[in-house]
Amino acid sequence: MTKLPATLMALASLALPGWAGELWTEDAKEAMAQAAKEKKDLLIDFSGSDWCGVCMVLDKEVFSQPAFAEEAPKHFVLLKLDFPQAKPQTPELRKQNAELHAKYGPPGFPTIVLADAEGKPYAQTGYRPGGVEGYLKHLAALRPAREKRDAAFAKAAAAKGVERADLLDRALALIEPNAVLGCYGDVVEEIVKLDAQDKAGLRKKYEDRLAVHKVGEALAGGRFDEAIALADTALKRIGRTGDAAQEVLLAKSQAYFNKGDKPAAKKALQEALQAAPRSQKAPHLQAALDRHFKDVK
Repeated sequence: MTKLPATLMALASLALPGWAGELWTEDAKEAMAQAAKEKKDLLIDFSGSDWCGVCMVLDKEVFSQPAFAEEAPKHFVLLKLDFPQAKPQTPELRKQNAELHAKYGPPGFPTIVLADAEGKPYAQTGYRPGGVEGYLKHLAALRPAREKRDAAFAKAAAAKGVERADLLDRALALIEPNAVLGCYGDVVEEIVKLDAQDKAGLRKKYEDRLAVHKVGEALAGGRFDEAIALADTALKRIGRTGDAAQEVLLAKSQAYFNKGDKPAAKKALQEALQAAPRSQKAPHLQAALDRHFKDVK
């Protein structure tokens, strides 16, 4: 059988429904396994395919173009994590995407994450004008960030104690902050242990953020009882005042609400408001109490 030229292969993959699925997958485990087998990285597209206008523009200008279909798979396995409003999805797919949204913490839609085969991110971007050729050049310029990340972690590996904690902290500074806790939680926990006496201020820097993230992660995964238990454990250590306490209590309220226990959800939300009454979130918490819990005793 005659093999199609690469350009025609790309065109065919866009034109024929049977081939289109070969370019992108929605299965994260499948994508990671393929990336490991083929020694490639992941390109993860957080998209709202049927409501996000900028996502649609990015799909039209870049992802649906033959040049992208020809070039991008040379370096990446393409994983699309879609958050549609009307498009049907299986419960399993919705659960996977919610958990990965909590893990990577994309700031909006579309967000494009570049990660290694283990799912550890090293660069993040979004929509950029300039068409497919400009976008491919942009992706190529981002790829060396992985080498810089790996070099920083390698330098930390040769150190010990607080010095190692400091070098790990510097390595994490190369990563998008919203993805650090979800994707490098093991590194964060090591930093906390290495700086147990808080000599470098790193235990304090990360400990509260890590506790908040773990509660949110359990909540996103639908593990509501676990989220409540983690919240109670975190509150015993960090207290019930301050921004971190407010975040934990807010997640606890959401867990109770999802369980159908509105009185407990209201109480936790009231405590969240009291924890930091002048925070940026405080007006929204008060609005939620007025709107959703006005008649709840």
